[in-house]
Amino acid sequence: MTQVMTNTSYLQRLLPTGSDSSTSGPLWLQARREEARRQWLRVGLPKNSDEQWRFTDLSPLAETDFSTPAAAPAAVPSSDGRLPGLEGAALVLVNGNLYRPASRLPPAPVKIALLSQAAAADSKIFADLLGAQAHPSHHGLIALNTANFSDVVLVEVPAGVTVAAPLNLAVHALGNQPFTTYPRILLKVGANAAVTVVFSFTGPDHLAYLTNSVVEATVGAGSRVELVKIQREGTAALHIGSDYIHLDRDVTFQSLSLNQGGLLVRNNVTVTLAGPGSQATLNGLSMTAGRQHVDNHTMLDHAREQCASHELYKSLLAGRSSGTFTGKILVRPGAQKTDAKQTSKAVLLSSQATMNSQPQLEIYADDVKCTHGSTNGPLDDEQLFYLRARGLACNQARAMLTSAFASDVLARVWQPALRTMLEDLVVTELHRLEREEF
Repeated sequence: MTQVMTNTSYLQRLLPTGSDSSTSGPLWLQARREEARRQWLRVGLPKNSDEQWRFTDLSPLAETDFSTPAAAPAAVPSSDGRLPGLEGAALVLVNGNLYRPASRLPPAPVKIALLSQAAAADSKIFADLLGAQAHPSHHGLIALNTANFSDVVLVEVPAGVTVAAPLNLAVHALGNQPFTTYPRILLKVGANAAVTVVFSFTGPDHLAYLTNSVVEATVGAGSRVELVKIQREGTAALHIGSDYIHLDRDVTFQSLSLNQGGLLVRNNVTVTLAGPGSQATLNGLSMTAGRQHVDNHTMLDHAREQCASHELYKSLLAGRSSGTFTGKILVRPGAQKTDAKQTSKAVLLSSQATMNSQPQLEIYADDVKCTHGSTNGPLDDEQLFYLRARGLACNQARAMLTSAFASDVLARVWQPALRTMLEDLVVTELHRLEREEF
């Protein structure tokens, strides 16, 4: 398999040609694309021998003959990934490109810009933000995204602006044969602003395709930002997401990763607390069945003093599905008064489901409080007996316990309408897990 993953012919087939190659666009973009192309050809796909990817087998990606990166279609079906019940702006991205007919652009002063249409002034913003956090050297899939993306979407919230309703980015994959898509999104939030951004990833069922997305967010001092990622890719899809968030001083930041779809999923979340007094809360809920695999890989980089971070990742695994949680807390020299807590919990709904947890602490300061904990196992027999003894059928008792297990993650969502919508999605998914053979 290593030979396939590093075969030059295979690696070359996943690179663009023609007008989307590294010879188009401004000079700074051409240089970065060329650097990414060379990095991809040099390192290829991450391998199981890499400790950071040990539990994520990318062989389905290496063995699939993907077509060239899919272009934006002329028409998009009604199932374009938009979320029901959410007011506010909705941007529909199809194969990484903004699809304006289905989008509701946010009112001023929130700004939406595209790299493909950027004027000289906006081009400098793209040049400053693109790749500032997600560098091709981090892993081969970021290099592949940088070499392949067809456009870049920039969402900019000016300083002092509060966006009342969630901003929804529906990232939809569309094709009729195995294909790849490379969404690239930039989020810039000014000082003392507030916004909730929802990323919803969807695509066709029963078709192998790759969504390789990269999100880079920069949050100004004193802001309050919530990012919610809802991953509902198709049943045969491969989803690799690499999200980078840079926090200035006194920022309150929260994220939620809800994973329900996809055959092979890897979420990389890196948060840098670059200013003193910032707080970051990372929440996650994965619900898997069949032979699904979800790998959540988080990195909390405490670069400055008096910052706090809290992580709660939960997994419900049925059938023969598998999951991985690898969470690292890095406390850099001088980052005194750090308060960090990390928790991973998994409920195995089947004797054939598996979960691997790897909590990690790397501390270079002496006045800190850092803890981590991890629990994996089946539903509690005593709790099941208690509910059965009070007249509930076995499936009702299991449903009540699994619902309670998921509810405290969703309860942390700031926006009430968004929280209600997420609860509905989770209830529907719990019914799917109940139908699995335990």
